[in-house]
Amino acid sequence: MALNINGTTGISGVDGSASAPALQGTDSNTGINFGSDILGFNTGGVERSRFDGNGNLLIGNTSYNAGAFGGNARGINVAGIQPQVLLHETDTDKDAFIGMSGSVFFVQSGDSIPIRFGTADTERMRLDSSGRLLISTTNINDVTGGSANAKFFDAVDGCRLMSSRSSTAAREHAVFHNPNGDVGDITTSGSSTSFNTSSDYRLKENVTAISDGITRLKTLKPSRFNFKVDKDTTVDGFLAHEVTPAVPEAITGTKDEVDSDNNPVYQGIDQSKLVPLLTAALQEAVAKIEVLETKVAALEAG
Repeated sequence: MALNINGTTGISGVDGSASAPALQGTDSNTGINFGSDILGFNTGGVERSRFDGNGNLLIGNTSYNAGAFGGNARGINVAGIQPQVLLHETDTDKDAFIGMSGSVFFVQSGDSIPIRFGTADTERMRLDSSGRLLISTTNINDVTGGSANAKFFDAVDGCRLMSSRSSTAAREHAVFHNPNGDVGDITTSGSSTSFNTSSDYRLKENVTAISDGITRLKTLKPSRFNFKVDKDTTVDGFLAHEVTPAVPEAITGTKDEVDSDNNPVYQGIDQSKLVPLLTAALQEAVAKIEVLETKVAALEAG
């Protein structure tokens, strides 16, 4: 059965309930078709929403046009090649969009207003109009001024990570975990920063003193060089593969390694891991010096 409605036909005085709707159908072809006209929904004599001739669903407005939105309204564009939801707030005359563009899903404000994320009625994170991502704060000055436990990624200056703690006591800014648990952190205290790796004696076994510090130290080849991409800067350092025999744990990667496309996979070095060897070698040297000083003192006294 089809119900045809023209400009002079109406349906009124039909009451329904949740179990017996006033308008319903039972076959797979049930529908309401108004051609190219507008399908509006009214309550209290006022139009609250409509489907327009382009298939857009409008709520609180009669035109899918950000500039024409006259109140706090929403519109869903379901007819275009880039479906989107348009939101408009009349108090601030601001617009926002949620939708698809090609294969990309986007949430975007059309004006200089932030996109905010919250839980339990509290803002937890925001993306501001400059592209900065703020976490646990709404103002970057809380971070740069050290007045909040917060972070932000500064898109204005190379996407650097800015982190603050609201105390000058020892406080962690980053903690690193793997399946073995907490294995390191970056901590600030007063006016300094510590880069810590786990070192508790309870994590270690087979502990022995370094007895060949000078021998291994003599195999290291400190050099001066510049990196090819920075020809005007000369620095002190090491060639990674030359350090491997003495302190292999300081080096990542393999000499002359390449990937499946024959591109080089470069070695790296953690120079802090040279400190135990340097300390052991220095202690051995000091011990030798002290022996010589004792002998010289004996000769001078004789």
